[in-house]
Amino acid sequence: MTITFACGSGRILQASVRGRDAFWVATQPAGWNLGGDRLWLGPERDWFWAGAARDDLTKHLVPAEIDPGNWDVVHERPDGVDLVLTATLRDRNTGAPTSVIVERHITVRADTRYVAEYETETVLHVQSGQAVDAWSIVQVPLGGRLEIGVTGEFSFRDHLSSPVDPSRFAVADSVATIDLAGQHMTKFGVTSSVATGLLRYTRPGLVIERHIDVHPGGDYRDGPYQQTGDVIQVFEDDGHYGGYAELEHHSIAAQPGQTVLDRCRTVIRAT
Repeated sequence: MTITFACGSGRILQASVRGRDAFWVATQPAGWNLGGDRLWLGPERDWFWAGAARDDLTKHLVPAEIDPGNWDVVHERPDGVDLVLTATLRDRNTGAPTSVIVERHITVRADTRYVAEYETETVLHVQSGQAVDAWSIVQVPLGGRLEIGVTGEFSFRDHLSSPVDPSRFAVADSVATIDLAGQHMTKFGVTSSVATGLLRYTRPGLVIERHIDVHPGGDYRDGPYQQTGDVIQVFEDDGHYGGYAELEHHSIAAQPGQTVLDRCRTVIRAT
C-alpha cells in the first residue's frame, strides 16, 4: 500500500507514487511535528497563541490534546480507517475549557503506482465551551508551485510579522499561483469569498490536489489576529521547524451543542 497511516496521531503519514513521497515527514519524529496530513482544531488564536504578539514564537504552543492527540481506532477497513478523538481544550488566554468529540473517517479511493487518492470526512461536535473549527493541514516539501482556485479579484491576508510579497503571486484563469521556497517564515490566508476550494501543489515527479468544501459567507473563525473569515491558509517554514510548507483549510465553526461536517478529497498523481 502506498498510503501510510499513523492512527495514534490521527493522520495520513505518507502517500507515495512511483517511489516519490508526497508529504514532508520529520526525519526524527517527536512530539507534534510528525508531518503528513493531520487535523488540528481552531481558531489558532484561542488554543495556540498567548497574547497579541505574532513575532514571538515562544508565545505559540501546540497543545498535546490537539497534536499528537489521543486518537482511538474505531474501525480498520480494507479501504481505510475510522478514528475518534475526545479532548478538552483550554483557551491560552483565559484558561476556559472546551470539550469536543472529533471523528475522522479516511477512505482510500485509489492506491496504485501512479495515483493515490483518498477522501477525509471530519465530524466535529462541540459538547461545551466555545466555538471550534476543524483545521486540516498537509505538510509538503518546499520547492513546489502552489495553485489556489479563486473567484473574482484575488486577495490575501498576512498572519505573521513577515509579510508575503504580493509580487510573488501570478493570477490568471481563476487561479492564483505562488512558488513556496521557504526563504522567510510566512503565513497568509484566503477568505471564503475568494477561494473556490482547489489547492494544487506541483513538484518534480508529482502533483497533489486538494478539493475542499467552501461555504461563502460561512462562520469561519480563523484569520489574522482579531480577524475571521479564512477558509484556506498557507504556511512557509524557513527551517525553524524543519523546513516545509503547509496547505491548510478550515471548516465553518461549531458552537457548543452543534456538529459540523468537513470533507476533503486528496489526489496525488505521478507526472
